[in-house]
Amino acid sequence: MNVSTSALGVRRRKATSQNIDEEENAAVLKLGPEFQLQQMTNSGETEQLIALNNSEARLLIRAALKERKNKNNRGQQTAEDVENEENEKEDEISNMELAGPDSNEIMHKTLNYLANFARFKNSSSVETVEKLLTDFSASASEPLHPFELAQLGSLECEEAEEAKSLIPSLAHKVSDVQLQTLLTELRKYQTIS
Repeated sequence: MNVSTSALGVRRRKATSQNIDEEENAAVLKLGPEFQLQQMTNSGETEQLIALNNSEARLLIRAALKERKNKNNRGQQTAEDVENEENEKEDEISNMELAGPDSNEIMHKTLNYLANFARFKNSSSVETVEKLLTDFSASASEPLHPFELAQLGSLECEEAEEAKSLIPSLAHKVSDVQLQTLLTELRKYQTIS
């Protein structure tokens, strides 16, 4: 057996000692500065943080790629081709075809990930879910962070207990009954594929 001699005398660093009180409380949402509710734009203006769930991200990326593809092919297409493309269902266009042959591996992996894990595939379902989540946040005892809403829209939780274990910061913001009602409603709009 070959053993690296450089690793024999090395001791691992120990974590700095912490009091139990200093450990992170999972019921409190502690995110970095990139998740502050007020964000600074490139032009120096402030705007509200936007967090997308997987379904919203999938729709936006696919729309941007379709627009790019249409711009690149406009000179070569007839009016009939453009009309046929617009009528084509979104899911009939494969990720490889949509991204194009010159796209990179990361784009393909991202599109495949979103195709697998997006719960809501069509735009009407995504819009309805966004409204449900916004209304749910308004009815909570404390407004939900956009990150929490995005997680509720992305995770396929069946029970309120499961959602609270995956998103612990929800524990003191919403009741189990409210959360279970939302999860039941979300399941109605989920696309089975």
